[in-house]
Amino acid sequence: MSLLQKDETLTASTEVRASADQVYAVISDVTRIPEWSPETRRAEWLGPDRFRAWNRRRLGRWRTVAKVVEAEPGRKFSFAVQAMGGDWTRWTYLIEPGSTAGATRLTEKFRMCVPLPFGAMVFERLFLFIWDRRTDLQKNLEVSVDRIRTIVEAGVDA
Repeated sequence: MSLLQKDETLTASTEVRASADQVYAVISDVTRIPEWSPETRRAEWLGPDRFRAWNRRRLGRWRTVAKVVEAEPGRKFSFAVQAMGGDWTRWTYLIEPGSTAGATRLTEKFRMCVPLPFGAMVFERLFLFIWDRRTDLQKNLEVSVDRIRTIVEAGVDA
């Protein structure tokens, strides 16, 4: 099995019965990421465009710092997780018109900004028990968009 490569991209999408602005209000509040992420346990703003996240999975625990790189209300929210002096991964939420009136299509996109270092792969195998990070990330993306849909629709129904 090959390691994740630089510029490799994975995506997952869902239809949300809500407006683009309602979807954006949820995804752009990084403190809510733990509500949908399978790995993030806490997130807090460090400044107007930077935040820290605490992550946990099985035996592994790690912190990340991310910088918001795009924030277009009702259209797109994107941040880059930074490590070793640069962008490590980029997470983007795209908001588009849905297939029916009153629906919005949400796509979560993950992109590797660097080739996955060997040490990161060792950490994932020894502490996270992940042997195929590509498949694991794809499942996490699908879980995330499904959870976001549930969160947003619950807010619309409230």
